[in-house]
Amino acid sequence: MPKSDYRGPEDLMAPDAEQQKPTRRPMRRIALASVAVVAAAGIWIGSTVALRGAEPGPLPPVDGTISIAVDKPVNSFEGHRSMGVGVDGLEENEIDRVWTPRNVEAMKSAGFGPVSYRLRTELGVKAWHWNPRGTWSEAGKEQGYWTSSSEPVEDYRVSYGYRLPRRGNTIDQGKNSGHSRLNDGDTTTFWKSNPYLDSHFTGQPDGLHPQWIMVEFPHAVPVDTVRFDWGTPYATGFKVQRWQGRDARFPVDNGTWQDFPQAAHRGTGGTQSVRVATKPVDVQYLRILLTADSNTAPAGSKDIRDRLGVAVRELYVGQQQGASFVDHVRHRRSHRQTVMWTSSTDPWHRKEDLDTDYEHASFERLFASGITKDEPMMVPVPALYGTPEDAAALARYLGKRGFPVQRVEVGEEPDGQLAQPEHYGALYLQMAAAMKTVNPGLEFGGPGYQTTLPDWVHWPDDKGVRSWTGRFVSYLRQRDAMEDFDFFSFEWYPFDDVCANPAGTLPQNPGLLAALLKRQADAGLPADVPKVITEYGYSSFVGEVELGLPGAIVNAETSAMFLAMGGESSYFYGIEPNWVFQDEVGEKCDTAGNLMLFQFYDEWKIRPIATFQAARLVNHHWLEAGTGEHTLYSTTSDLHDAKGQALVTAYSVRRPDGKIAVLLFNKDPGRTVTVRLMQDSSGKARPLRGPLEVDQYSPEQYKWNPTHRRGNGGHPEPNDPPVSLTVDADKHATLTLPPYSISVALAPG
Repeated sequence: MPKSDYRGPEDLMAPDAEQQKPTRRPMRRIALASVAVVAAAGIWIGSTVALRGAEPGPLPPVDGTISIAVDKPVNSFEGHRSMGVGVDGLEENEIDRVWTPRNVEAMKSAGFGPVSYRLRTELGVKAWHWNPRGTWSEAGKEQGYWTSSSEPVEDYRVSYGYRLPRRGNTIDQGKNSGHSRLNDGDTTTFWKSNPYLDSHFTGQPDGLHPQWIMVEFPHAVPVDTVRFDWGTPYATGFKVQRWQGRDARFPVDNGTWQDFPQAAHRGTGGTQSVRVATKPVDVQYLRILLTADSNTAPAGSKDIRDRLGVAVRELYVGQQQGASFVDHVRHRRSHRQTVMWTSSTDPWHRKEDLDTDYEHASFERLFASGITKDEPMMVPVPALYGTPEDAAALARYLGKRGFPVQRVEVGEEPDGQLAQPEHYGALYLQMAAAMKTVNPGLEFGGPGYQTTLPDWVHWPDDKGVRSWTGRFVSYLRQRDAMEDFDFFSFEWYPFDDVCANPAGTLPQNPGLLAALLKRQADAGLPADVPKVITEYGYSSFVGEVELGLPGAIVNAETSAMFLAMGGESSYFYGIEPNWVFQDEVGEKCDTAGNLMLFQFYDEWKIRPIATFQAARLVNHHWLEAGTGEHTLYSTTSDLHDAKGQALVTAYSVRRPDGKIAVLLFNKDPGRTVTVRLMQDSSGKARPLRGPLEVDQYSPEQYKWNPTHRRGNGGHPEPNDPPVSLTVDADKHATLTLPPYSISVALAPG
């Protein structure tokens, strides 16, 4: 799931108010009433228009050639098992309104295969009670560390997230409605680091996993003094540093942390003030590296986790002016406080911390709905805000229920929380070990990156390595634990700028993904580790482009091109019906959109948009129904733009029925092109044998009308299904592609 819409320190200059900001991934304004759905799925899918091409005649002129190298297979895959969907959390009372039987049937008709269960609570700094039944570590007070029940006593339909009262981060990737306890102005609250990163649980010296606090100011401020109101346990050793670089949140330049002149100090507990420089130093990003801890617990504590890690009640950063201290930190109980980032957060919480705006469909609901189509579902386990005990209970529960589960994605978007690769790795291994003790057959993967271009990076380690992937893999190797790395997962939302002309962005998609995959391989990702996109879409922001044919092209092509690049499977995000809306990014160009297959409109009805028809072209026409082996061939196009990017791209498979299916995209918004489909074997080329059965989708069938000022956010008109043509060009194998079109040509083979 993509980053939140937090764009930088300038956001903090807005009026100080508790306002709801939309997330970078659209916040899914789902209906709060039941949906009236036309029962006949054919009303959306429709009967296609049958046309017949002309008889073969003189060789017609063509604009370009599509070459299919049938002797050069680049991948093989099990049909629809490689074409999945991601299902995520919603807001209060929305699950029952969205997951109606009729809506589920509409979702299933898109033809996707397995399901990836996304974990919105992990993004929102929430603990997840995947089962509402369970036990607290402090049962009498209904607080502490939660473990869901592994006993399948009764069905439950919804699960929830819980706020973390020891939260460290100001910003989150969910609703961004929480705040850090480091500067909330209340010394009765505190931030505490995750006890599962202590040597007691990691089995490694604490020096390998030092915790940290980063303070982010809107602009550089003079600093010579740092003050603490320590909690229990407290840091007995720490170092204060400043960032030398452009942006410590996205450290893609050569920035690094540098010590203050008087950087190293011993912690005393209680209230402590330290001078870090004899004269003020201008700082925008300040880090406190917590190198040792007191290993002490609050009075009366009986849980070892209470004494592991570091706790801070309030933090102050500023300058000493005579007898006065000028504090530059804004202490507020909202995300308008000075932004704090922390290495980790203690998952301790209370019954009263329930957040009903983090609502997930239960495992029972998803499996019973049939949306999984009896395929093993990829399930999540929390990494940053979960516990190994709860992970083990989840494995037991799924086993007792008999739900088909093979793969577990550990956490979601730890990079978006500024988590350190080694910290995530330590938690990853604890979760995997706990679940494997219950079910040794489970497979584990991650990190479930958010899409960040040009790469996934963190602050440099002591060797200068910045690559998140490289450091995570190195950590697993150091722990001799590569056998627990069964798949590599990430999300793909290639275009942040939803206001840009898609004519310029669409051709970039294949090159961006290919370059990103190469960088991961260069960083140390083993070639034999399967690669999985667990979410994809046009953008993590909302815009009109997502509702039109450009958005449909990106979605359909991503699933095919990833396979052509050696990927194993991908999961489309947006299968639930949804509303069209506008966020802060879209306001800049007066555009509204969303990621979805079906649009909610008047009286909560639903209607398909372009992404639905594009999905059906891929899942029902390019692929053969079922799970038989499909062989993907190297396929090239000689139609390029001025930058050398392909304006027409194509992907060819030999299906289990022996037929060759070619999926083609014309990304030119105004030009109709004619291409010849050539089959190349052992250096000999000939036209693809016909007749060709063609299904085609273009502006003739669909156009989005952005009448969002009149309600509903706009509507499609026309909104027809693809047309079908039979092209009897056995000698020519030529095909005309309208502007912004998706076509599937099926040849006898």
